Amino acid sequence: MTLFDLVKNIFIILIFLQIAPILVKSIKKQYVLYFEPRSSVGLLTIKNILYDSGPYTQQLYKFFKNQEIKALLIKMNCLGSAAGTGQIIFNEILALKKEYPKPVIVLVENICVSGGYLIACSADYIIAPASAIIGNVGSYFSNFQLKELIEKYKINYTTVKTETYKTIADPSVDLTEEEKILIQGLQNDSYEEFTQTVAKARKLSLTHLNKWADGKIFTGKQALKLGLIDEIGSIQNAIKVIKEKALIEGEIKWVKTPTKISLFNLFSGSANSDDNVISNTLSNIFTFLKSEVI
Repeated sequence: MTLFDLVKNIFIILIFLQIAPILVKSIKKQYVLYFEPRSSVGLLTIKNILYDSGPYTQQLYKFFKNQEIKALLIKMNCLGSAAGTGQIIFNEILALKKEYPKPVIVLVENICVSGGYLIACSADYIIAPASAIIGNVGSYFSNFQLKELIEKYKINYTTVKTETYKTIADPSVDLTEEEKILIQGLQNDSYEEFTQTVAKARKLSLTHLNKWADGKIFTGKQALKLGLIDEIGSIQNAIKVIKEKALIEGEIKWVKTPTKISLFNLFSGSANSDDNVISNTLSNIFTFLKSEVI
């Protein structure tokens, strides 16, 4: 045996010794999961301000239709939504619960207000930390008024319209009293729809709107007293409720919203973890091929 062969064999042995523990861990974990199956629970995150219901309703449909998924956890960190967007997601959850019965739990992290809170009301149970911000049940219309600014800088601006209320959202034109009355009527109708929906979902009294609605915001602790949420807590509280409502005895397998994997980050994260390096890499390769190759 030459010196080169000896060095090569030592190098191979060192690599094997490095990989072997990881490989054993991976096999052991897969073995345990096979003989101790976990119940699947869908995990959907709703955050920021919502203007498009499509991505959420599509994922909700997949979660509800999947018979292996026993329940759904919605993590909320939502500043609100356009009126129609929040209502569509709310209605979609109710319709899917009726067609594919399974419990839906909402877990608030920091904030869940306005249209975000409307969505949360579609759940069977709402959990939030004591310091979270909840509520803001209300409706509003905002419009910049730029007429004085335009006149100050002597900017010529001409509007030609065919109908009386066609320029109601034009910031260069002052609102007339008739337009203000029209907008107020729209907001009143939207507010009435909002409060009735929340009252029905949360079993609240419409005779005491000034206590829990009227655009007010509350801490999680205050919201609990008003009946806007069901419990003060965190993820462990949510897991307990999910297991009770979905009749789950063992561990939970979280099914998250899938994300597209690029070739650049195909192997990202694998080198930084001692657990499941090989299985994670193979899983990433399979997911990448499935999502990217036509």
